[in-house]
Amino acid sequence: MSSPANTAALVTVVMPSFNQGRFIEAAARSVLEQDYPALELLIVDGGSTDGTLPCLERLLGVFGNKLRWLSENDSGPANAINKALQLARGEFVGWLNSDDLYAPGAVATAAAYLTAHPQTVMVYGEAEHVDETGMRLAAYPTRRPPVAPETFQEGCFICQPSVFLRREVFDTVGLLDESLATAFDFELWIRLFHAFPERIAFIDHLLARSRLHADCITSSQRRLVAIENIRILGKHFDYAKPHWMLTYVEELYASYPHGSDSSALQANVQAALNEVESSLQERDFIQLKDLIARDARFQLALPGLFAGVYSDGWTPPQLLIRVRGTGAKRVLLHCDHCRPDHRPLRLAVRASWGDAFSLTVDKIGRFELAIPVPENYVETNYAIIVDSLDAFVPEHSDAESADERALVCKLLRVELSSAS
Repeated sequence: MSSPANTAALVTVVMPSFNQGRFIEAAARSVLEQDYPALELLIVDGGSTDGTLPCLERLLGVFGNKLRWLSENDSGPANAINKALQLARGEFVGWLNSDDLYAPGAVATAAAYLTAHPQTVMVYGEAEHVDETGMRLAAYPTRRPPVAPETFQEGCFICQPSVFLRREVFDTVGLLDESLATAFDFELWIRLFHAFPERIAFIDHLLARSRLHADCITSSQRRLVAIENIRILGKHFDYAKPHWMLTYVEELYASYPHGSDSSALQANVQAALNEVESSLQERDFIQLKDLIARDARFQLALPGLFAGVYSDGWTPPQLLIRVRGTGAKRVLLHCDHCRPDHRPLRLAVRASWGDAFSLTVDKIGRFELAIPVPENYVETNYAIIVDSLDAFVPEHSDAESADERALVCKLLRVELSSAS
């Protein structure tokens, strides 16, 4: 009698790796400990110098010929995955990054579906984001077929590690585009949805966990991800929606200048716009540039400073000023007290070094807040917070307003002064 391993279709899971020693054992075990009898894991490592290779040697001793691996220089993750795909022996192929995880039963579930539905060339399923420790963060925003290829204009609705394919599809659509550094999976999905619009299926089952951490591509190369996605959409559809760039800019606003990208915000955004101009329709590009240029957050940003105002310059009840650098002796906030009821503003200012003071602004019109930076303060990153209990909501005092925001005053200009 044939054993299950002899009758089940072989599944090859390909895994690119480079210096993921923190996560690769958990990733590999999430594959090798699956309850599917005909399975191999093929790891293509890019010449790791951390603890990856000793880990793979240990795993080889435990799992034997279920694991194959090689380590050599490559030109990036797409190149590594393509090498693995060309070495894959399985009828079905999964692709798991070395910091991600399969959910229990993922391989058996996907293989059973592909076996039962021979016309289906690709399946994907539910997935979730987890943090460095494996703690669940949120479900991945997945859409189910039928989905038109143009839907990718709105975003990527497929979590890459939840995908399983027939190996033969690469004979039709080709391998990954190695000119792409980050969005090669996104580009492949578009090709597959164009080539096989009615042969892609969804499995209503949790298949994978995508790990978010500071070093992963999703987190560390946001600008390049946005640029490549826009270029890909422009290539495949002759246009790209500008929201990809707006999302990237909002992410910059959320962390600048304390995030991983501390280069001057305005120059950074302008350079990114220049790179995507040819992929956007002229009208969309002009509107995008104008929308960004009119945003008070963009206008107020300095090299090494960001003011957390609303896009029209009004400040919220808690205004956060983030600063990077050690040269300034004072931070100057030029404000306008212009609330319609003319009530005084009571403000409380505090800084990272512990100083705090309060003041009341009685007169309508412009005023200045000066926050001295101690000469002996050596921290590179610091913050200044301005709190107010005197916010007003426009719709509460103006019957024609639908503005529900809590507003305090307007921030007109910010200075980093070298004068005491």
